[in-house]
Amino acid sequence: MAGRNRVIPVESIKNRKSPGTKLHRSNSLSSTLSLSPTELNEAIMGMLTVGKRLEPCKRVCIGNPITTAGQRKQLAKMLTVVLFPLAVLTAITAVDFSNSLSMYMNTAEVMMRIEFGVELGDFLMALQNERDMSSLYLSRIGSDTKSDLLQAYPQTDEALDKLSSWPVSSSNKLKEFQSREWYINFINRHRYELDSTNTSVTAEINFYSNHIDIFIRWMYEAVSELNTGLIWKTLVGYQELIISSEYIGRERGYGIYYYSVGSFRDRSHYILFIESQDTARAHFESARMYSETASDIYQKNLDTNNETLQEINKLRNEIKINSSLVQEGSTSAAKWWFSNMSIYRDVMRNTQRLLTSKINRLLEQNAAIDMTNMIIAAAIFLGIILVSPTITFSVYKLTSNIQKYSLQIARKTKALNKEKKQSEAILFQMLPKSVAQHLKENNTVNAEQFQECTILQSDMVGFTKLSSNSSPLQVTEMLNILFSCFDNRINLYDVYKVETVGDGYLVVSGVPRRNHHRHASEIATLSLDLLHHVTRLELPQFPGEKFKIRVGCHSGPVVAGVVGNKNPRYCLFGSTVRVAAIMESSAEVNKIQISQSTFTLLHEMGGFEMRPRDVPKVTVGVELRKHGSSERTFWLLKKELIEWEEEFCSSPSDGASLGSSL
Repeated sequence: MAGRNRVIPVESIKNRKSPGTKLHRSNSLSSTLSLSPTELNEAIMGMLTVGKRLEPCKRVCIGNPITTAGQRKQLAKMLTVVLFPLAVLTAITAVDFSNSLSMYMNTAEVMMRIEFGVELGDFLMALQNERDMSSLYLSRIGSDTKSDLLQAYPQTDEALDKLSSWPVSSSNKLKEFQSREWYINFINRHRYELDSTNTSVTAEINFYSNHIDIFIRWMYEAVSELNTGLIWKTLVGYQELIISSEYIGRERGYGIYYYSVGSFRDRSHYILFIESQDTARAHFESARMYSETASDIYQKNLDTNNETLQEINKLRNEIKINSSLVQEGSTSAAKWWFSNMSIYRDVMRNTQRLLTSKINRLLEQNAAIDMTNMIIAAAIFLGIILVSPTITFSVYKLTSNIQKYSLQIARKTKALNKEKKQSEAILFQMLPKSVAQHLKENNTVNAEQFQECTILQSDMVGFTKLSSNSSPLQVTEMLNILFSCFDNRINLYDVYKVETVGDGYLVVSGVPRRNHHRHASEIATLSLDLLHHVTRLELPQFPGEKFKIRVGCHSGPVVAGVVGNKNPRYCLFGSTVRVAAIMESSAEVNKIQISQSTFTLLHEMGGFEMRPRDVPKVTVGVELRKHGSSERTFWLLKKELIEWEEEFCSSPSDGASLGSSL
């Protein structure tokens, strides 16, 4: 079976009306060879795996890459993905910088407070000396003790003037402590009234001790409010040393009173001495516990003053015994006690100074580390500020290029879909749709046997003579008109066009889709339809002359399968095909000859008018017997209660494409 095949998809072979109604022309197949913008959109969304599977709201959130708004949305997302880590890094760097700056400022403040603590310590030492000289003077009033007291006043005033600030505490409401000037006036007034007030040694010691307590408490509160980090233990040790030094000073003052008078005449004085000594020892042990450095410095200084320590311990024991052997006080003994205790207190003071230097070194190291951290954080922050525009621009360009590439892919996808649809259209014209789908899926299509079907075969009467009297273009146009009419009519029925060979036209019903016994009715109705419309068409090169055809139909079993790989065709095999050809070749002009098997099926179905044909030629009978068919044939005349549409098979316009019919 040579020639070209044209396959019409089975789904489009429908819409045949029941008897008594007009057959209407079906809409021609719409072109699927191009994509609309909406289809392009869907193609791209599918390509980006954000197609119809996503909910509409999610698709809106993702953005459509072919719209301006969608591109902007995607660009914003890309920039967000890149800039968000930069923003987080910037925030972290800013926090690190802020923390380093805060720690640096806090360290500077601690260093300032420590420096002020040194100044305040010098002032307290001068105030302690003034307290001791004042208690010595009150114990043994004389010119020598008065001279020592007057020499202590300028030292206290000088230390007071060296204070860089006044440690005012908001919790203290005493008027004399509200400013440096108020305190100077207050302490001077006390000095001037010392001889006239007739005060006691204990009262004088308490006067100065109360003032010293206030200053120590202010310093303690000031240091405690600082965020000192890892050096807080050293600072606590430093504070404990200051307090211990103060109580050593009190011990020295009570000892001066003891040696000046000769003994403690009042039990409370003795208790105050012992308490001062024990309190000083307790605070010093606390300082050594908090700061190993303080302990090491203190021990090193005592090793160089071992004899002084032994003398102090001997004098302490004398005071603790409170012996009455010394009935009268001794200024020289009091000064000896004072000088030895001053050496001991100087050891404590030197320990404070060395510990202060240690603290300052630690603070300077911390400040250097904080400054380094600030420089690093500032460098990172500056680097981010400088790099961010470059990164932003690079992401913008990259995203734009990706979007352009996506559009190019979309255009290629559109072209590919167009070519795919064209190839599918051609494939569906060459093969049945079900068979074509199997081939597209790389499945093997085996030959299949159909127990019953009906074949229609027709050809054009006088085609050879007409061809000899016509030009090739006229022959082509003539066949195009004829087969276009055929193609338009078979779309209305459940039939499949197998092939055209020259002027021959082969159609089958029941293959490849089985339709039970309807195949005979479908072919019979199609035969009547074709005969009605074709015989009303005029030959284009011979005006006034009509087309003439012969039609033959036969029902029986066939074997169908795909033949060939390069140009595959869906072919029918079996005697049924040959008998249908005999029915067509032995038919008369503009008549439909059907076989006995087709007649039987149509007779059982009803609704068709048929009559037996006279005995055909002997050769025809021989051929029919050879193929196992009855020699009796029939003419198919008409179908009851059917009206044919008159204007459907019009001649195609000049220059029309021949691909639809060839």
